[in-house]
Amino acid sequence: DLVAMCVNDLVCQGAEPLFFLDYFATGKLDVDSAAVVIEGIAGGCEAAGCALIGGETAEMPGMYAGSDFDLAGFAVGAMDRGADLPKGIEPGDVLLGLASDGVHSNGFSLVRKVVEIEALNWETPAPFGDGTLGQELLRPTRIYVRPLLAAIRAGGVSGLAHITGGGLTENLPRVLPDGCGARIDLKAWNMPPVFKWLARAGGLDQAEMLKTFNAGIGMVVVAKPERAGHIADLLAGEGETVFRLGHVTGQSGMDYLGALR
Repeated sequence: DLVAMCVNDLVCQGAEPLFFLDYFATGKLDVDSAAVVIEGIAGGCEAAGCALIGGETAEMPGMYAGSDFDLAGFAVGAMDRGADLPKGIEPGDVLLGLASDGVHSNGFSLVRKVVEIEALNWETPAPFGDGTLGQELLRPTRIYVRPLLAAIRAGGVSGLAHITGGGLTENLPRVLPDGCGARIDLKAWNMPPVFKWLARAGGLDQAEMLKTFNAGIGMVVVAKPERAGHIADLLAGEGETVFRLGHVTGQSGMDYLGALR
């Protein structure tokens, strides 16, 4: 998740991630636990095509209780001059959604509250999946870097929006120019079971789901109409599940059609 949040944000600027550094802090270092964490970071870097070149491990007795630890990191990327995104977004551009792998890294304060309300624990069989509740909710954030770099190089991508905290409602407008908005058909995709469960168990309405969770869409690609079909095929060929969500409009704001399902 740590690597994914950094590199997915980088590629949204049109940059290719080059390297990553991590920071691991704890009260007393448990080498085996730290090794598992670093292995996960290394795996994320490999998936993103960037190098893990170092980091910092800090032991701070009295600052952390028991086995608690703090984890942070950052990534550096590069792009050709003038290749930054977003660029040239205009009404009529097509919005392509890439499927998420689950809750990803956002909305967990609300997730924990729903679990509390349902009187469940992390070892309980998930009401919406095959594993335990903890396993299903902690599916790693999907790393979109390699497919998106291929799409950018193919031409016709005018913007990318990483759907994190704030959901579609708050993240997509950030990449749109002043005076532009988005019209999205909510029937274009089916919400994964985890989100249907959260909505039902938490009594969350559609507006809350769309501004708290990714609701099944982890990344939005803004594409020129004449290139949208090719880009969708390219992304699908790279292993992504692609949905044609709608288009950019000439009026500010998010215009949702239909209902989440």
